[in-house]
Amino acid sequence: MTQTGFIASLMIALVLLNTQSSSALLRAGASSRIITPQSSAYLAGLRNNRLSQGVHDDLFARCLILDDGQTRVGFVSTDLIGLTSSAIAEIRNRATLIGSSAENVIITSTHQHSGPDTIGLWGESESHSGVDPDYTDFLYNQIASAIKDASENLELAEISFGASQIEESDRVSRNVREPDLIDRELGVIKVDRTNGETIATMVNFTAHPEIMWSDSLLLTAEYPGVVYRECDEKIGGITLFINGALGGMITTNNQFNTFEEVERIGGIVAQKAVEAAESAEKQVNPKIQHSFKTLEIPLENQQFQALMNLGILPKEMPVNGNIHTEVHLIEIGNAQIATFPGEVLPKLGFRIKNSMTTDYNFILGLANDELGYILATEDYSKELYEYEKSMSIGSQIGSITTNALLDLLGK
Repeated sequence: MTQTGFIASLMIALVLLNTQSSSALLRAGASSRIITPQSSAYLAGLRNNRLSQGVHDDLFARCLILDDGQTRVGFVSTDLIGLTSSAIAEIRNRATLIGSSAENVIITSTHQHSGPDTIGLWGESESHSGVDPDYTDFLYNQIASAIKDASENLELAEISFGASQIEESDRVSRNVREPDLIDRELGVIKVDRTNGETIATMVNFTAHPEIMWSDSLLLTAEYPGVVYRECDEKIGGITLFINGALGGMITTNNQFNTFEEVERIGGIVAQKAVEAAESAEKQVNPKIQHSFKTLEIPLENQQFQALMNLGILPKEMPVNGNIHTEVHLIEIGNAQIATFPGEVLPKLGFRIKNSMTTDYNFILGLANDELGYILATEDYSKELYEYEKSMSIGSQIGSITTNALLDLLGK
């Protein structure tokens, strides 16, 4: 071989080596921690004074961490009604104390209605908080530990995105307010080891987990629990479930309030997730971009203000009368992921999805906060949304959060 030929071969080898290294830069880790209360708890949602009388199935905090060598992000799904920004701040502090970091981790709640009160609204009566400080201490430690576990288990990984539709005829979800305004797409983010084994699958679908009703006193993760069980078994790894634009009022399409219906609906969601995972599109040399905005939202809801003053709700309000919150945009390969700090209505969810420029689009609700319903400004005063208005911090939250995300998308 001539010297020129040797140099050319060496350069080709270096290029190939660099390409292989670049495509293998993505690392991922996943973990799961049980967060089931160890004693009786006030159940969140539906009515006051629902003390749990047993456990049907465990509740989890499930975490996925992704790192491309320059940017690290993470996702946590929790089987809870919601976590406020003060709770998120405390979890971040505890993660730091145990040698980890949760600053770039999106902590979400499935918003299920058969778990412990983590906000305060569902205690013995409307004037008593249902939050148990001992459970809260245990919960925050478990979430922080899940983040640390996943961060310490990073390994070379590949990521794929997939999607499927859950049709109206499947009788899984429905919009009680406006039947034709509903997002029926199910999205998955599948993360595998380089040998093909699954590390984690994130399932993104939209429907309140509220099949079991106010007469049920058993702790349960509801239909997301079925998704965990079935997807963990059929796909492998650790499954996360994160709800989408579920506000006003995207709920399950169940005929009865029974665990049989929990199994039916959860089974359909799980099967659609398995199908989406099987046909997921693998990303080549994916890069992670993460941007966010901190926001101030005027607190207009005087009932919320009164409950804060009484100590029923966390005192989230600073001196200037605004609530501090945040929205995030994460871009990975051919996917964009936008977060809302509460129960965003589908109109705003579609407004963001329709502005995305990738093939795979994800809306994560109840992310790093729970500020109640997030309505479009033009819908805030409609009689149709009177209940949602009563459970929202104000008329401006929809426009402020949506415009912030549109600005991030524009950049």
